[in-house]
Formats: sequence, structure tokens, C-alpha cells
Amino acid sequence: MGTYVISDSDRNIEGKGIGGSIIYADPMSDKLWWETQVGIYSQDTGEDNATDYYQGTLTTGLRYDFSAIDQYTPFVVGGVGLSRNDVVPNSHDSIDFTANIGVGLFTPKLFENGLKLRTEMRYVYDTFHGAGGDTNIESSRGNGGFSDWHFSVGVVIPLGVSKVIVREKIVYKIQEVEKVIEKVIEQQLADTDGDSVPDERDQCPNTLKGGRVDAQGCLLKNQSITLNNLTFELNSATIAASSRPTLDQLVKSLNTQTDFNVLVAGHTDSSGSDQYNHNLSEKRAAAVANYLISQGVEKTRISHKGYGESQPIASNKTVSGRAMNRRVEFRVSAR
Repeated sequence: MGTYVISDSDRNIEGKGIGGSIIYADPMSDKLWWETQVGIYSQDTGEDNATDYYQGTLTTGLRYDFSAIDQYTPFVVGGVGLSRNDVVPNSHDSIDFTANIGVGLFTPKLFENGLKLRTEMRYVYDTFHGAGGDTNIESSRGNGGFSDWHFSVGVVIPLGVSKVIVREKIVYKIQEVEKVIEKVIEQQLADTDGDSVPDERDQCPNTLKGGRVDAQGCLLKNQSITLNNLTFELNSATIAASSRPTLDQLVKSLNTQTDFNVLVAGHTDSSGSDQYNHNLSEKRAAAVANYLISQGVEKTRISHKGYGESQPIASNKTVSGRAMNRRVEFRVSAR
């Protein structure tokens, strides 16, 4: 990273410098990183005879990345270590303690290989006690303890990035293959009419829901199918408008599989007299049969009969039981 240094005024030097550093970062978690930094910096002493102040540092510490904002990732960083301070041409060198803390920002990836920029600002403290162009002269702060500011920008080069890219591509391909497999399975298991026979081998699509079928998805003969969502107007044989879709589905089933006949059987609960209930069930069964015929089902395949309250399937002493007894059955037989 390239760095511009603003020096502590108590160093008795010009107050500016430049330098560079290399940082190696190792992840400890998704957001926490262990960093080791090696840096070298040169600051202008303001003295004649090519006198310069050099500082080399070796620090280690932690960096914490916050959640990205529009793909820019802010972070905080801090570290401790050693600094080697040298004023040339004087021979006095010193190895001192240094610590730093700062904030920074990562840009989004600039290229597919993962390269991106890192910018940061750090407050840097060290215990060097020399000053100016002559380390024998104490600074105005006495025993040191200087505070500099480092402003840096650099390029982040992910190590092993090619492996990461290859791994990402492999994962992507696997996901694509999984999607294809899922689609094939969905197609193989698709069961539009809900008869538990997949569409790809269902020879009788549009099977009436609730009916038992054979391995080819065709209705078995000699069974009764009750349509619970088939209703009528109160005390009437008029089919409720909400029941038309159910009957239309039955029409499709009858016209798809034509090797059976249907007896439409009407039933009521025990409310009212036996004769009233018998007549009502007969009229309702006839209304359903006539609707099927009007929609194109062959007349010779449809018959109807009313049973009134004579064949209950639940107790008429409860509301739910009476609701179950008010029903229309479709009795399937071989043609």
C-alpha cells in the first residue's frame, strides 16, 4: 500500500513523508481477519546534507469488516508491534514499540480475479525518543511517544483466487445440473388430476377427484365417489353456482374415459318428512344428471335416483353429521 504520512509536530521535522507496506491477512471468521503488516517510511527532516529519517515497522493485529454498503465494505483495524527508527547519516538507531488503530474501506471487486482497492486512515503511535536530523537532540516532548497519521491506498490481491474462481464455477455448474434434475423429476412426478399416477403414464387424465384408479390412472368400476363440494340452494334442486366447476371437471372425466356408466344418487339428512326428503333428493339427482347431459356427456351413460334420508353415513343428531348426509354420490359401473 502507498502511504502519505503526516508527522507529529513534536518530532521537530518537516512534518510529512511517504512510504509503503505489505499486508498479509488470514480469515478467522467471515468478518474477522488476522493481519500482519511490514512497512517502511521516509520522512523529510528539513536538515541539509541529505539527512533523512527512516522508519521500518512490523506489526500484527485484527481487522473487522462490517456489512457491505452498495458493495463497499467498511472496516476497523488495529495492531501492535515494533518499529526500527533511523536517522541517516547519523549512526544512532532505535527499536521501539508501536501501535496503531484506524478505519478503512474496500471497493467492490474490479475484475473476475478478485482484485479490489483498499483505502484506510490510521493513527500511529511509537515510543522513539530521537528528533530532527540529530538523534542526540531530544524532541520537545522529552522521552518520545509520538503520534503520526498514515493515509494509505493499495490493491488487494486474493491469494489462491484462481482456485476460488474454479470452485465457484464448479458450484454454479452443480447448481445448474441440480435444477435440470429437479425439473426432470417434477415432470416425471407431475400429477395434474391428483390421482397418484404421474401424467407421463396416466392414460386417463382428468380423473374425478376422490375416485380409486388402476395403475394406468383410469377409474375402477363398482365404486361410489362423493363430491363434498357439490351444493344446492336451500330446500331446492337448483345447483349452486359455486358447484359448476366441480361438475365441469366431472364432464371432462366422463368424456375422457368412456368405458363406464354413472348413477347419480341423491341423499338428504333427516330434517323434514321422509316423503319430502325423498322427493328433494330425486330432484337434485335429476338436476345433476341433466347438467352432465347438457354439457355433452352421452345420455345413455347417465341415470339418477333419489334415496332421501334412507342411507345416512353419519349421525343426524349433529350439525356436522347432517352436513355429511346431504350429498350426491356418483356410482361407477362397467358399461
